Amino acid sequence: MLADLWPQYGLTIFTPRLELRLPREEELAALATLAGKGVHRADERPFLTPWTDGGPEDRARSVLQEHWSRLAEWSMAAWRLGLGVFRHGQPLGVVTLRARDFLVVREVTTSAWLGIEHQGKGYGTEARAGLLTLAFDHLDARAARTEVFQDNHASQLVL
Repeated sequence: MLADLWPQYGLTIFTPRLELRLPREEELAALATLAGKGVHRADERPFLTPWTDGGPEDRARSVLQEHWSRLAEWSMAAWRLGLGVFRHGQPLGVVTLRARDFLVVREVTTSAWLGIEHQGKGYGTEARAGLLTLAFDHLDARAARTEVFQDNHASQLVL
């Protein structure tokens, strides 16, 4: 089994409405297509990196590259766990839990994106709460941060 070789594939977080887990290849393609359709309004730039610039194929490829590179670069010193957010099997977006020198500082950072049609329904808050439950209850984190621009009021309301 893949989870025997790469344990992150054995992790699934359930919240009242959502399932958070590493996507399989076909699900990853669906998440990439979802990102290609848009994750924010055209007049916004809610991310530090410009991964949403360009056309639908550019955004889709960015999702694929981010997913594959983070899995390949995994190490105890610096890791990112990007989990697909699913509701009734439908992909809604991705939430990420990451840390650097976690065993020393015990701090995690969260980030997320949801397909534009899934925003404003509480899924982002619920997904991040699931990630933080993993971090604090199972990984013994002591602090958590989330990234958001000051002018991104919707994301500020998320944990």
